[in-house]
Amino acid sequence: MSRPLRLAFSGATYHITARGNNGAAIFADDADRYAYLILLARALRTMAVRLFGYALMSNHVHLALQTTQPNIPATIRWLHTCYAKQFNRRHGRMNHLFGDRFHSKVIYDDLYLLEVTSYLHLNPVQAGLVAHPADYPWTSYRWYVTPGPSIVDVRPVLEIFSQDPRRSRSAYARFIRDGLIRLTVTG
Repeated sequence: MSRPLRLAFSGATYHITARGNNGAAIFADDADRYAYLILLARALRTMAVRLFGYALMSNHVHLALQTTQPNIPATIRWLHTCYAKQFNRRHGRMNHLFGDRFHSKVIYDDLYLLEVTSYLHLNPVQAGLVAHPADYPWTSYRWYVTPGPSIVDVRPVLEIFSQDPRRSRSAYARFIRDGLIRLTVTG
């Protein structure tokens, strides 16, 4: 049975998830995570893609991306092929690094985009790695609460809260704090 076609169109925003083959780690150390982010920055430039958020976990990655062309399959294929080659060469291994093809879900409105970025930033907390997203350096959370140059375009999410950058950053931090409370109550 053939795989269903992936929905790809200009201006689409996606929540992308890719997992390690058989649940194996795709990042062995911080050098691997830096290498992935460097390749991601290159993909953003060359494929004309905007990044709204990321979470690099040990055996999977989450990305919130928006395309200007219907090129999400080509973008992720290039990124993950280049990264897997580097990872395999560096760690003296062969074969597939990533498991099945990446999963993509279209983000259809601002509130869903807000929900996805919250999910990305709370993922390390939910996994029991840290108590607060600020304690995990491998998500885009810090770019949402602290101004500075970044490959992450935080503006579309922050503007959901306010046009004033200071207010919107503070409101996003409160939103994540509320998410932490929900995690501890349900978790």
